[in-house]
Amino acid sequence: MLVAIAAIPNRTHHEARGIPGDTFTQREVSRWMAGMESVVTILEREGEALEVLLFKLVETELLLDADEARFLPRATREVERARARAREIDLLRAATVARVDPAATLRAIAADASGPWPAILRDHHDVLTRLVEEIDVVAHRNARAAQEALARLGREVVAAPATPVAAGVGAPAPDGSSGRPFDALLDVVAPRRSRPVRNAELDRLARGAALETVFGTAARLRMPDLVDFLR
Repeated sequence: MLVAIAAIPNRTHHEARGIPGDTFTQREVSRWMAGMESVVTILEREGEALEVLLFKLVETELLLDADEARFLPRATREVERARARAREIDLLRAATVARVDPAATLRAIAADASGPWPAILRDHHDVLTRLVEEIDVVAHRNARAAQEALARLGREVVAAPATPVAAGVGAPAPDGSSGRPFDALLDVVAPRRSRPVRNAELDRLARGAALETVFGTAARLRMPDLVDFLR
């Protein structure tokens, strides 16, 4: 059975495949419509995943601005999970689009469609392009902020004077040692009066590790396959 339908690919594309431009079998129409619906569905899912990723990056940016380094490890873990989810859906998108046209960009698919599909696909193109651009901008800002914070932290370490441990708990024994085996060993390696307070040192190390994680995560956010699809 041959049918005519408006919401099908244009004549030129199908004539190149040997299919009449204005008549299609019912099976061909059904297959093409199902393929387009699958593409639109996966594009919607990809947009949602990218929006979550952008949200997590903005959260990280706010933490950096507030100098809340203690929450950065949690924030970067959430960014990594959102990135992995977006990457997973992008692979599904590539597989779905391959069933329609393996080499096609989203612009090409929209240009080849007719009926309501071109407008729908162009809307998705605009949304995805905007999200990819925003993710790139915010990730770059986060990386720069983390790099600047690491530089400040390095200057703090250099400028920090040696701070003696306060008397009281763990005070030196009469023989000059701390009275505890581990502290006695530290007294040999570095005299107590020249050692910085341990909590401050550990805090600087933790802040540095958190900032380095932010910097590394920002560098892994590029999605070249999606960028090529949106060209």
